[in-house]
Amino acid sequence: MDLLTSVNYELELWSLFASSRGANATLFLAMVIAVWIAARFSSVMIDKGANTVAKIIGTAFAVSVFLLALNLGNTVGGTFDGHAMALSALDVANGDIDLGAGSQAFIASNAEGNMLGSIAIRMFFISALLIAVLPLWFNTKD
Repeated sequence: MDLLTSVNYELELWSLFASSRGANATLFLAMVIAVWIAARFSSVMIDKGANTVAKIIGTAFAVSVFLLALNLGNTVGGTFDGHAMALSALDVANGDIDLGAGSQAFIASNAEGNMLGSIAIRMFFISALLIAVLPLWFNTKD
């Protein structure tokens, strides 16, 4: 592969990555709003003294938001991993032509996954689930 073709492929991969980051950010914002809605539903149910059926429905909604959020976390992680693998494949296809320093650093930083990001997203949404569900079933005023 010649230098110009390699550079064009590398730039196109970065363009695709940037596009996916915008979509991921929009989905994350939607999940944060969904978490707020679940917590608000829970708060209103507590104030109104909801019956068991309403509590089950509220819990089901909160759990569905949590599962969608976990899926989003996996999607974001997959985006990073897939981009790193695509850049690695391009590096192999290039032969003697090296990738840019930024691409090489990205591959190196994603070689073992992003453990901190995975833990943080899960902790965020697990705590959101607990905030939305626990007050429905346990008296939190004691």
